[in-house]
Amino acid sequence: MTSHSTSGVARSTAPADTSVLDPSRRTWLPGLSPGRHRLSPGVPIAASVAGAVQLSFVSGQRAIVTGNGLIGRQPLPDPGESFRHLLTVTDAARSLSKTHLEFGFDEEGLWVRDRWSANGSILVVPAQAPLPLEAGRRYRAKVGSLLVLSTTEIMVESVDHVTSGLAGGALPQRLKGDDSEDSRLG
Repeated sequence: MTSHSTSGVARSTAPADTSVLDPSRRTWLPGLSPGRHRLSPGVPIAASVAGAVQLSFVSGQRAIVTGNGLIGRQPLPDPGESFRHLLTVTDAARSLSKTHLEFGFDEEGLWVRDRWSANGSILVVPAQAPLPLEAGRRYRAKVGSLLVLSTTEIMVESVDHVTSGLAGGALPQRLKGDDSEDSRLG
């Protein structure tokens, strides 16, 4: 288990929670705080399921993601972790954490998790109040949702129109709006 330390406070980064909160189904919280629904530490997380969405950044950059990944100023996996996408966002103000947000797919679609970022993450689902993400907890991010990572905004969009014409379900990995071959956004 790896821990991050800030101001002398250690916090665990071990993924102990496999449940995904769906903001559109708030009935799962009948008077209990989200922490009351957590699984015991050490419970293994299910393998990532294949999925695809387009993440459209307010800067104009777009990335089609087809598996798990990290977003931040300089996203780095912890030892023993493996991610398909490492999306680097240029942030001169340094309001975005180095590793700010984790994402992945399960059988119901995209989920996101704040990685103990300094300035937090907010999920905005259409027709609902903005939902601050509890660090380390997974939340459902459906198509049409907006992710606010400090001053960075990211729209979750469908890629059905992109995948319909591709053989074998292969997806382009190059960022649209970027001439480079890496996943640097800005």
